[in-house]
Amino acid sequence: MRYCICSTPMDIKSIHAKRNDLDLRLFKNRSAKTEDCSKFIKDSCKLFIDNKLAVVYLAGLEDARLDKLRKSLTEIEYSKSTRTSGMVTTSRIFGYAPRNPLRNHTCRSTTLASEDPKNHAAICDASALIEEFYRKENPDLYSKHLSMSQEKLQNNWRMNETVFTSGIANDCNPLRYHYDTGNYVGVWSGMIVLKKHISGGYLACPEIDTVFECSDKSIILFDGQGLLHGVTPITKDHPSGRRFSVVYYSLKGMWQCLEINDEIARMRIKRTEVESKKKGRSQ
Repeated sequence: MRYCICSTPMDIKSIHAKRNDLDLRLFKNRSAKTEDCSKFIKDSCKLFIDNKLAVVYLAGLEDARLDKLRKSLTEIEYSKSTRTSGMVTTSRIFGYAPRNPLRNHTCRSTTLASEDPKNHAAICDASALIEEFYRKENPDLYSKHLSMSQEKLQNNWRMNETVFTSGIANDCNPLRYHYDTGNYVGVWSGMIVLKKHISGGYLACPEIDTVFECSDKSIILFDGQGLLHGVTPITKDHPSGRRFSVVYYSLKGMWQCLEINDEIARMRIKRTEVESKKKGRSQ
């Protein structure tokens, strides 16, 4: 039987859980379901796994940056893509992207930054809100994360001088169970959820037998590489219904990036080499 763990906004309860011994083959890359878990968390809490803080969930937040973020999320253009699992998603990446050797890309700002700079800036600005709660609720892990960014990453690639490099904005995307990949190891990512006239769209974590409601104006912080998670089906209760989830994370691939001017110089050299090879083949 499912039960609800609730708290008042000023009373963030501590929840203790154990990691279940699951056959992950039965969960990975299949649709997330609310009934996969028995515990439903509706309000703010700190969740500990084996006495170690693993998840912070904050519901019903009031901050002007969230209103500004919602406006920008309704204005940007999204792209549809098909994941390896076959699920079609509607999303847009923001912040910075690492090199892509197959496409001869350098480290760079994502295309949203050049196509829609105003809304890109507003989305990146909300990274500071995530960082504020991260630093407050888990100062030791935040300090570790900050040290990794300061030691491994050129400052040019830190989103608004936070620990985060990049992010993705999702528009009404249910997501199959998965582990995140490519991020710094052993640190947290942060997700903001904004939704209206929506049922479902909960975050399910079967390894800890827990579903988080992810209500409007909520934030959740956890290690997406270390905890299996998925988003349950989303139903629009009104044609205008939208569910945005905005995830902020730190990509390990950005550690290889040079300062911006050096990246530009590197790109020019690579381009010259490619053009010389093409010219040689045509002669």
